[in-house]
Amino acid sequence: MKRVLGLWDLVLLNITAIVGLRWISLAAAGGNTSILLWGMALVFFFIPQAFAVSELTSKYPGEGGIYIWVKEAFGDFHGFLAGWCYWTNNLVYFPNLLVYIAGISVFTMGSGYEAVGESKLYILLFSLSTLWIVMLFNILGMKLGRWVNNIGGLGTWLTGSILILFGIIAVIKYGAANPMTGSSFIGGIFTFDKLKFWAAMCFGFSGLELASLLAGEVRDPARNIPRAIVLSGIAIAVIYILGTVALRIALPGEQISIISGFLQGVAAVGTKLGMGWSVNLLALLITMGGIGGLMAWFTAAARLPFVAGVDRYLPQGFGKLHPKYGSPYIAILIQGVIASLFILMSFAGSTVEQAYTILLDTTLLVYFLPYAYMFLAYVILRRRDGHPPGKLTLPKNNALAGLLGLSGLLTTLIAIALSVIPDPETGSPLIFELKVVGGFLLFVLAGSIIFKTRAVNVPVQKSDHE
Repeated sequence: MKRVLGLWDLVLLNITAIVGLRWISLAAAGGNTSILLWGMALVFFFIPQAFAVSELTSKYPGEGGIYIWVKEAFGDFHGFLAGWCYWTNNLVYFPNLLVYIAGISVFTMGSGYEAVGESKLYILLFSLSTLWIVMLFNILGMKLGRWVNNIGGLGTWLTGSILILFGIIAVIKYGAANPMTGSSFIGGIFTFDKLKFWAAMCFGFSGLELASLLAGEVRDPARNIPRAIVLSGIAIAVIYILGTVALRIALPGEQISIISGFLQGVAAVGTKLGMGWSVNLLALLITMGGIGGLMAWFTAAARLPFVAGVDRYLPQGFGKLHPKYGSPYIAILIQGVIASLFILMSFAGSTVEQAYTILLDTTLLVYFLPYAYMFLAYVILRRRDGHPPGKLTLPKNNALAGLLGLSGLLTTLIAIALSVIPDPETGSPLIFELKVVGGFLLFVLAGSIIFKTRAVNVPVQKSDHE
């Protein structure tokens, strides 16, 4: 594969893939305690994730990332299962991301077009056309496709920067819209609702492993991916934490929408400053960031069936590269078709739409499993391999590395446990459990059957450590 991604491509890819501006709205609507919760998510999940991904990428810098690491630590079946869960979760998630981008995009047209965002036809056409444009850029290869990521990363960074700037202007000129007392940051922080929200916020920080899935297309991945993690990690943490602070300063808590709060915040300050046009600009930047994020996740997800095809745990066609562009075009095309079907399901008649909703609910646990595998692999491979020469080991102290891996693992397990506890308004707890847990088991069973069926035709390949 062609190595075309450099350091700043990876920095912008991480920003556009990880920063979900909806998280800022959700956090700001949740009160000042969300600012402290962001800090806890940073310490207990984001930093351990950064250490784990940096070290594992340095030791195993091949295409496939988490698939390779888990396979190296636990064997082929577990590597395939981790990759399967990561891939299938993204396929179901794409329609949700596209609906969000479509809803924001109407604000770029100016006032009077908000009703367009309620049109199912507009959202459907926007979603399908955007998905297929992203798929086309993927087939043309990362030499061209990286610019979609880069523009998206710049759009996301500029959006966060504008929100923070407007928050500074608001507090200087008008004062904070919400009380910023010490007690407001810690009140009720250990309640069940806050704990569940904190576990969800941790996964607002997820995605640093994304670049490693593209390691075969990165120049000097063992060096550039860890450096990109440091640079993008600082930007991501600043956007989330200061963006939440800025929104709390700009708008009273009861007026913050959990969906478009950041647009409200900029609109409130921009209107006072005679800059009402800033909302349209921000909506354009958010749309760019969303499309860049879709490109990043779509690109990385397609590498999992590709490497599984190379290993022949999926049909070998998945492992083919385009003769001109060097992209895994078969895996990309199949992924695009499946994602399109999920988009159509989400807009079909009520029965099919309900089926898609159930499918979406089941991906909660599917999403968490690869992260549990990753943190376990980090701990186990550190104990097994130690400090090989020329490879990055972070931190050098084995006990501290074990503590970081355990922190990430426990955070993931807490999120898994909380995801199977239904909210009071969910309805029947039994039906919820059947959907979430039963659906998760069906995903795992499907992956297991595919692996077992294909494994009989795959020659045994021993690792260097056997």
